[in-house]
Amino acid sequence: MEKYVEESLKYIESEEMRRFLRNCLHSEHCQTDWQWRIPYTCGQIVTYAPAPIGKKILTLDLISAQASRNSNQDLENIEKLASEHRIALDERYNTSSGEFYYLQDWFYHEECGMLLNSFFSSFDAAIRYIHDLPKEEYELDTASFLSYSIEKYVPDEGGIYQKYCTWILNDSAHIWYFDYGEKYKPRDWENIFAYRGWALNLPVPFHPGDIILADCRPFSKERRVVILEIGDNHDCCAVQCLYMCTALKLGSSAFKHNSFHSSRENSPVSVLYRAVKWNTELPEGEEPLAIISTAIKHQPSLGCAINEWVHSNRTKDRNDDNNEVGATWEKMKEAFGL
Repeated sequence: MEKYVEESLKYIESEEMRRFLRNCLHSEHCQTDWQWRIPYTCGQIVTYAPAPIGKKILTLDLISAQASRNSNQDLENIEKLASEHRIALDERYNTSSGEFYYLQDWFYHEECGMLLNSFFSSFDAAIRYIHDLPKEEYELDTASFLSYSIEKYVPDEGGIYQKYCTWILNDSAHIWYFDYGEKYKPRDWENIFAYRGWALNLPVPFHPGDIILADCRPFSKERRVVILEIGDNHDCCAVQCLYMCTALKLGSSAFKHNSFHSSRENSPVSVLYRAVKWNTELPEGEEPLAIISTAIKHQPSLGCAINEWVHSNRTKDRNDDNNEVGATWEKMKEAFGL
């Protein structure tokens, strides 16, 4: 196997997922019918990873070099990915008259919120400010729930300030993601960063009834979900999961698209990087997941039936400020004899 494959798989933090993907890429089916897809799949793994852009550029260059050596038809796509990452770094110092930089912190523990919003004359000034901030005020391990965004604003032809671009950084001020404002996107900009969080499509080693830890920190809290059905494991929507959306309601959605998040969360980190089976006792209030998991493992076809039932019986409470839509646990128990 090419070196770039192993380097790309290092971005998959879940050992369970990493081992499974390595076996998939070694499989006879992948080596024959899907050989041309391997470089681009690795490129996507790197591109959407919760990791510093500078590090991702080095890995994308490695993929590009080895794809070029093999005359691989994905070469142009890989080079485009690397180019957009370089642009993300170059824009830090692409200065214009009258610009300013707007820094915000975003934290998610039990609730989401913001403590910081400040304005700066340069990108580096905002970074220095982050490094000088006392992290003690957050009281917890900041790597698990704290991130920053830096937005650059420039005056348009009429003197009105418009958002030019945005960088998303982790708690150590490393740039993970970037995007242009709508008004300033270059014509040939592929906008790969717009698809972060839900675009990565990889097969998963899970089965109906498995309880999975969905970890998309620092942009959302950890969740546990139950796999309802797998379907075509290479399809982005076929892996369906069940999750607690409120204390007494459950929802179902496409696992690979991060659709299990609450309406107040929007994580750019794909669940596929850290997904692992949950093999210990569930937290208080999540007992329905354990009951459903056991039932599906005894009767795997039940997962599909539950998925269809949830979609047909979703409701929204008028007094629910979070706008969560789901099916009630009491009605589900009655419908399936749980």
